[in-house]
Amino acid sequence: MNVRKKLLWAVIFNIAIVLAEVSGGILSKSIALLSDAVHNSTDVISMVFALIGSYIAARNENETFTYGYKRAEIVSSLVNSTFIIIMGGFILLEGIKKTVHPYVTNPKILLPVAFVGLLGNAFTLLILHEHHNEHLNVKAAWIHIMADTISSVLVVGLGVLFFYKDYYFLDGIVSVGIAVYMISMAIPIFRESSLILMQANTGKVSLSDVKEELLKIKEVRDVHHIHLWNLDEKNTHVELHIKKSENANNDDLLKKVYDKLKEIGISHATVQIEKNVCPDERGGD
Repeated sequence: MNVRKKLLWAVIFNIAIVLAEVSGGILSKSIALLSDAVHNSTDVISMVFALIGSYIAARNENETFTYGYKRAEIVSSLVNSTFIIIMGGFILLEGIKKTVHPYVTNPKILLPVAFVGLLGNAFTLLILHEHHNEHLNVKAAWIHIMADTISSVLVVGLGVLFFYKDYYFLDGIVSVGIAVYMISMAIPIFRESSLILMQANTGKVSLSDVKEELLKIKEVRDVHHIHLWNLDEKNTHVELHIKKSENANNDDLLKKVYDKLKEIGISHATVQIEKNVCPDERGGD
């Protein structure tokens, strides 16, 4: 089963979990269980965006989208991470309120619903584990589910505790912990997605690496006007100018340059070879 089919099944399964947790959270008056439900709903949204993004990204390039649709997955991961940060903030505020003003939580409803949520999250985590490092948006969905699995474990623990102790303030504290974890996991994905969409270099290959490696080629006198950016989380592109030595053959030099760039992790390069004067020297970059 490919990743798209797995995502589809995971979406269907997690919708059922969300409905069960929302009902259980309202009936048991558990903010932690409702927080888990909200977190699980972000998982569903995340997986839906991941699914849509993967379908769009698979489309071929055309005259309008000459690089194809690969960044659809990056847009998906940016939307996902933004949504998680917002929902994490909401859960954080509600958790603080219940910590300060605790009220009775019914463990007879909380515990079985939380246990069902735990089993569901563990199952989803298992079926997506194989693909969680393939794409940034699938990674975002997998991280959400991992966080939800951890939060489900905590909520199950609360359900057991509330049978013996009326420490209802812990319901709020667990919710705060879930929210902090959600936000801390989402921020790096938000940052990387933003950098890629801004055509920034995310640091997988540095400008100094490119220049240093190309200057090792004896026919290369100088490397300048280097621009690095990431098309998506896997593909790094570069464009640059090279001043060649007097008797260097262009075709031979280009082969050496492209081979060297491939070695350091560049997936696509545009190279301009110059013999003496750079035509852009007066106009800058």
